[in-house]
Amino acid sequence: MFEINEYVFHLHCGVCKIRDIATLPGDDSGNKYYVLSPLFGDDKGNIVRVPVNNSASLRKPLDKDEAIRLVKNWPDIRKELYVTDSKLRKQLYEQTLSRGNLSELAPLLEGAYQRKAKDGHLNSMDAQFVNRATPIVYGELSLALQMPFEEVPEFIRKTNGF
Repeated sequence: MFEINEYVFHLHCGVCKIRDIATLPGDDSGNKYYVLSPLFGDDKGNIVRVPVNNSASLRKPLDKDEAIRLVKNWPDIRKELYVTDSKLRKQLYEQTLSRGNLSELAPLLEGAYQRKAKDGHLNSMDAQFVNRATPIVYGELSLALQMPFEEVPEFIRKTNGF
């Protein structure tokens, strides 16, 4: 069980802080919920509730060693990472986001950034993915590495000599 003020990783929102563990107002069942505040992305400032007895969407965030290992194994941005088949790319985006595995998200995220650098823009599907994946990936690394969110991409590049 997680505790109030603890940080957790939520599959859909990324890093969140547990603000409370409480029942829902007007819910007489007595079911308790984690009351979460997402720290990054479009969900920042919202409240997310996750049932305590069904918290499979939550896990402990990466620790510093795990984050450094992930950064050192970052996909080589000098290689073509963009999946050109749009149906396959959409399927990969959806499956990978649903699992919340940063090592799977990283190559897709870098591929989308490659496409943006090449074309100067992203299509709507790629833009939606980047808007969801960036706060999830960089947010968790930011927390684990204890650095500002904005510095994470440069840290990845410097660490890997890109």
